[in-house]
Amino acid sequence: MPHAEAVLTATNVSRRFGHRLVLRDVTVTISPGEVLLLVGPNGAGKTTLLRVFAGLLRASSGRIERRGSVSLVAHHSMLYDVLTARENLRFFARLHGATPERVDQLLDQLGLAARADDWVAAFSRGMTQRTAIARALLPDPELLLLDEPLTGLDDASCQVVLGVLASLRDRGRALAIASHQLAELLDVVTAIGFLKEGRLRSLEPRDGRTVDAVVERYRELMVRG
Repeated sequence: MPHAEAVLTATNVSRRFGHRLVLRDVTVTISPGEVLLLVGPNGAGKTTLLRVFAGLLRASSGRIERRGSVSLVAHHSMLYDVLTARENLRFFARLHGATPERVDQLLDQLGLAARADDWVAAFSRGMTQRTAIARALLPDPELLLLDEPLTGLDDASCQVVLGVLASLRDRGRALAIASHQLAELLDVVTAIGFLKEGRLRSLEPRDGRTVDAVVERYRELMVRG
């Protein structure tokens, strides 16, 4: 992945929790218009790496350089159940200096306009996730990080989210996504990082490969490697 105009550069990043080494010398660069998909078994370090990228965790060693703003969509939505979708977004918009017009734009873009004034507590998993993505997009970040963004979503919600991710890529925004749902995301991504036991085993361009080809490469690195 090219280093010119990098939005994020991680160099030899490691992270420990006590005596346990969770990330091991990870080096990766993400540039505008790139979508990095992080794949690997449970416990490989995907979520930890995203949190280090976001600045929520400090690397135990190595260096992280960021250019521009970064937003994270984590497992927890970080929304208030007792507020409506619109109220949630307006609250976070004030924190980010975003306008009410930006809130309305995102509600429409994420397919939430018809339910914007309903409490988040009544939302399905898919609607909650779409609202969380809208929250993360309020500051129009240069880098968007997403942890399992499609988990629990029905097909309609998946298509909305995938459309938004593709639009961000085409606008030159950078994304890093940790997910097991390779088949759904493959058309959006530009590169794939294979994580195993905290180590980035390989970082490869998608290069038009099919799902079957990527799955075979995954097995080669994770099972036979």
